[in-house]
Amino acid sequence: MNTPNSKTQRNPSMRRLIAGLGLAALLLSPASAQNAQQPAQGGQNRQQARPAAPAKTLDAVRTRGHLLCGVNGGLAGFSAPDTTGRMRGLDADFCRAVAAAALGDAEKVRFLPQATVETGLDALAARQIDVLARNATVTLSRDAGRPVTPSAVIFYDGMGFLVPRSLNVSSPRQLRDRTVCWAGAAGAGTGGDNLTGFNGRHGLNLTIRRFDTPAEVVAAMEAGTCHAFAADGGALASRRVTDFRNPDQWLVLAEVISREPLAPFVHAGDDDWRGLVFWVTHVLIGAEHFGVTSANLIESLGNPDQRVRQMLGLVPGFGRPLRLPDDWAARVIGSVGNYGEIFDRNLGRASVFGMDRGLNDQWTRGGLIYSFPTR
Repeated sequence: MNTPNSKTQRNPSMRRLIAGLGLAALLLSPASAQNAQQPAQGGQNRQQARPAAPAKTLDAVRTRGHLLCGVNGGLAGFSAPDTTGRMRGLDADFCRAVAAAALGDAEKVRFLPQATVETGLDALAARQIDVLARNATVTLSRDAGRPVTPSAVIFYDGMGFLVPRSLNVSSPRQLRDRTVCWAGAAGAGTGGDNLTGFNGRHGLNLTIRRFDTPAEVVAAMEAGTCHAFAADGGALASRRVTDFRNPDQWLVLAEVISREPLAPFVHAGDDDWRGLVFWVTHVLIGAEHFGVTSANLIESLGNPDQRVRQMLGLVPGFGRPLRLPDDWAARVIGSVGNYGEIFDRNLGRASVFGMDRGLNDQWTRGGLIYSFPTR
C-alpha cells in the first residue's frame, strides 16, 4: 500500500505544494499570490483565463496590498472585535478567506464597519470597499437596483422573534395585540416589510415600532415597552447572549416568518472579482463535504480523490480561470479552515452561542449548504 509520503515522493506537484504551504505557516507570499501561473503551452489544459480588464477590483486589491471588507463590526459571531481588538466572526473569517485567495495572506484585510446594510451597499457602489460581508439579504431590489451584485450565500437565515420567557409564548402568532420592535433604516426595508406582511396575513393587530439601532430595541425590551424583538434569527441568537443583562430570561422563538439568504456583495460588472468571491464560498463548503480541514490539510494532499486533488491545487490550471495560483484554495483552507470549522468556532458548538447548524448544515445532513463542483 502506498503511504502519503511515498505518493508525495513520486508527485512533483505535491512536493511543490507542500513546500509552498509549509507545516508551520500556511500563507502564500504576496509576490507569489499576485503572479498566477501563465497559460499552459500546447493547449494541454482546456481551462481558459477570463480576459483581464484594467482597473478591476482584483488588480486594485493587489496594488493596494490589502482587502477592504465592509462588515457589521458590532454583531458577535458574525463580526465584532474581541478584547484584543481582533475582528472575529463568520463574516470576518470569510473576509480573511478572500484575502488569502487574492493576496495569499489572510491577515491582509482591513475591516470597515458599516452602520446598516444600506450604507454598506452604498459604500460598495462608491468603491469605498471591495466586498460587503454584513448579514445582507439577497433581494431583487438590491441586486437590480444598484451597481452591486450578490455572491454565493454563506448563511441561510429568517426573521425571528426574541421574547421574554415570562411572556409564555412559543410562536410569533401568539403575539396578538403586542408591540413588536425592530431596528433598521427608515422607509421600505426588509424588516419592516416582513412584519407588516406577517401582521396582515394573520390579523394580529400588532403595534410595530422601528428604532434606528439594535441597542435601542434592547433597551426598550428590558424596559418592557417592547414585547418582542424582530430581526434575523442569527442576530437575535447573538444579541441574546451579548446585549441583554440576563440572557437566560430571554428566548429566541424557533419559528421564522421569512427567508433571508445572506451573501457577500461585490461590484456589479466585475466578473473576475465576483468569481473569486463566489468560488471562495464554494471551496469552504466543498472542503467540509470532502473532510478537508485546516488540521489535516497536509495529510489531505495524499487523498486520491480527483476532486480533492484539484481543489488543493495538485491538478495544473485550477487557479487560471480566476487569475490565481493553483494552490489558492489550499491557502484559504489552511488559513481559516472549512465552512464547518468557521461556523463552529464563531456560532456553533465551540462558541458561546451554541447555535445549531440547521439550514446551514451540509445537504447530506438535511441542510441547504451545497458546494458547486470546482472542476
